[in-house]
Amino acid sequence: MTQGAKVRAEVWDAVDRRSQDLVALSHRIHAHPEIRFEEHRASAWLTDALEREGFEVQRPAGGLETAFVARKRGGGGDGPTVAILCEYDALEGLGHACGHNVIATIGLGGGLALGASMDQLPGELRVIGCPGEEGGGGKAYLVEAGVFDDVDAAMMIHPLAEDRQGGPSLARVGWDVTFTGEPAHAAMAPHLGVNALDAVRLAFSGLDAMRQQVTSDVRLHGIVREGGDAANIIPERASMRLLVRCADRGYLFDSLVPRARNVLEGAALMTGCDVEVNEIGPAYENMIPNRALAERYAEHARSLGRSPAAIDADDYGGSTDMGNVSQRLPALHAYIAIDDEAKPHTAPFEIAAASPRGDAAVVDGAKLLAALAADVLTDPDLLARARAERAST
Repeated sequence: MTQGAKVRAEVWDAVDRRSQDLVALSHRIHAHPEIRFEEHRASAWLTDALEREGFEVQRPAGGLETAFVARKRGGGGDGPTVAILCEYDALEGLGHACGHNVIATIGLGGGLALGASMDQLPGELRVIGCPGEEGGGGKAYLVEAGVFDDVDAAMMIHPLAEDRQGGPSLARVGWDVTFTGEPAHAAMAPHLGVNALDAVRLAFSGLDAMRQQVTSDVRLHGIVREGGDAANIIPERASMRLLVRCADRGYLFDSLVPRARNVLEGAALMTGCDVEVNEIGPAYENMIPNRALAERYAEHARSLGRSPAAIDADDYGGSTDMGNVSQRLPALHAYIAIDDEAKPHTAPFEIAAASPRGDAAVVDGAKLLAALAADVLTDPDLLARARAERAST
């Protein structure tokens, strides 16, 4: 038996021994949803489990109170550093309708299983707790804080309605936009008013027109957050939330962002309003899939009876702050099925995240991350190919 096969057998057995505890923790996180940067219980439950099994845990980390970095050095000498990532924030109003309870316990299980074998392996294993993925951009903050500076490869698995090796994602910026005008009686003295709601309406019209002259991957979408207090009062204040996305961060920042800002400023100019534009957290960069890591992941998945679909370069999906990590080092953002039809950010997906299939995904996912991380530590050719691929994109 090769070293890789031996380690895989060991870590898979280690996951099986912990499976009941992992599933129980997945259900506990699911039952106590915490939104971005408020995940105090989930972070504590995960780090307590890591400390009990000998990891050196830093918390908080990267300037984020609910982030953590857990480390375990290998006993086999110098080698690469591989990071397994956990997400554990929920959605407002929908709980764990994106299945981050599954992501968290997949990452924990993979880390604990591989950690038990690190005395015979080179390098270093890290389990990194990444809060605030749902709109908060936690990984972007951690990247800027240097948490990933000496990491050679990073990996995580996200639940979905099918198994996939991974895929690209859309770069994204988000803005809260507020227009301020002048109030007036809408019947007696409309000429004295400056209508902030008109500015919002014109902004949406301008964005609709902009859609005609952008690439097909662009997404412009928003909501009206505030539109006035009474129909007979010219609205003094109106606000909107806008998300701008596309497949390439260069196009996003060089073209789309300035054009969208011009639309907002033009709406203010046409109505006589003032406009204030505030970013909603850091920008999410587009995900760069790493096929070397993804194909090795698929090999392990097939051994578990799963057949993850190959990466489709044109299937962008949504946005994830894992893109910020992938811009700097080889990264895997694979998908594991917890249902056949339910879509993320829906009530059925929230149910699936604590279903028997969700539980099975926790166990299988932990095995897959443990095996792949072990390969990164022990197979120099795999890491070299992953690095070369990342450098060429």
